[in-house]
Amino acid sequence: MAAQVGFLQLIRANPAFRRVWSAQIVSEIGDWLNYAALMQLIHRYTPGAEGAGWLIILQMLMFPLLSPIAGVVADRFDRRTVMIITDLSRMVVVLGFLFVDGPSKLWLLYGLAGVQASLVAFFEPARQALIPAVSKPNERVAANGLSSVTWSVTLGVGGFLGGLIADRWGISNAFLCDSASFLVSASILWRMPQYKRVETTDAAAKERGGGFLAAVKYLGSNPAVLAVVLVKSGISIAGSGVWLLAVVYGQQIFPLGNEGALSVGILNGAHGLGALVGAIFTGWYMRLPRLSIAWGILLLFFLRASFFGIWGFAPNLWVVVFATILITACGSLLWVSSTTILQRMIPEDLRGRIFSIEFGLMTLSMAGFLWLIGHALDVWHLTARTVTFGTAGAAGLVAVLWMIVILVWPIDAVAESFDVSEEHLSRNPV
Repeated sequence: MAAQVGFLQLIRANPAFRRVWSAQIVSEIGDWLNYAALMQLIHRYTPGAEGAGWLIILQMLMFPLLSPIAGVVADRFDRRTVMIITDLSRMVVVLGFLFVDGPSKLWLLYGLAGVQASLVAFFEPARQALIPAVSKPNERVAANGLSSVTWSVTLGVGGFLGGLIADRWGISNAFLCDSASFLVSASILWRMPQYKRVETTDAAAKERGGGFLAAVKYLGSNPAVLAVVLVKSGISIAGSGVWLLAVVYGQQIFPLGNEGALSVGILNGAHGLGALVGAIFTGWYMRLPRLSIAWGILLLFFLRASFFGIWGFAPNLWVVVFATILITACGSLLWVSSTTILQRMIPEDLRGRIFSIEFGLMTLSMAGFLWLIGHALDVWHLTARTVTFGTAGAAGLVAVLWMIVILVWPIDAVAESFDVSEEHLSRNPV
């Protein structure tokens, strides 16, 4: 197999991936502007943490609810076209937030947020399934790593800018920037060559069929693949606490700027920086000679639990920033590793559906844990530090469960048995 390429070589040599990546940059910067603006808007009209928690939960629940449809769409239709349509639709939807001007319009805020998340539920499986089609096998780690790096950088840049714009120039300008970003993203994808799907000659693929249940049956008969699919759910069970706890610590415990907007922006930036560090070191981590795939994931799960413990003892904002960087660096390593392995393990005809299942389970886990955190803060009246220590315990429990999984199922042996030759993972038409 050819040697793995680096980020710069991939960007220079692969124009198709470069367009997918460029569209991701633009749209995700807008997404994080939107997130920061929504958090400020919900804080203005609904005091306490539960309002923000319910908003995030609503957005997260759209993914598992729509994954059966979104996965089939990603596998049956041109994935580039799916991404363009969702970009243009989000461009219009985001403008609706401009009409939320008081508590009586919160129904509109929640409704629009749900529609926007529904469109993302179609966009993400199509993008994830498109990456193997626009990259060669020796570009795959770099492609997934760069996608994660981009998410990290845009989180940091967009999140910080969102807090800054909301603080200095008003929330409406953040929504306008977000809407414009989707138009730019769609125009970038529009100029990309359309990959046409060819009829498969694989007997197994024909026998599976194109329905959603085919993907469910495949996972049921391949427990090692199912275990890797659940890695992101494991990240989200504890990792989703970063989102809401960052808002609480930024707005209520260590506030900077108007209504804590600046400190929330700083914590979003720390989240992005940590994820950037993790994504950059993914290739190095996956090549460590004495660290297998499954045990490498276990180590990262345990490290995240310990870093949440550091957060719980934080005496000031900057220790929270330090802990956030470490937590998200581990999460990024877990994310890129599991995505790269899945792209290697999953048959091409099932990629959209299985990535949709993965994303749906991940967001369902995230929504449930976010609800629990918001409920603990606002209904049980637990302190933010107590909830943070509870999150550390949940992260430790995930690590223990993963250890049991890898002792029962030979995940490393199964992953290495998959054909990863150039012929098997050549650039597929989409």
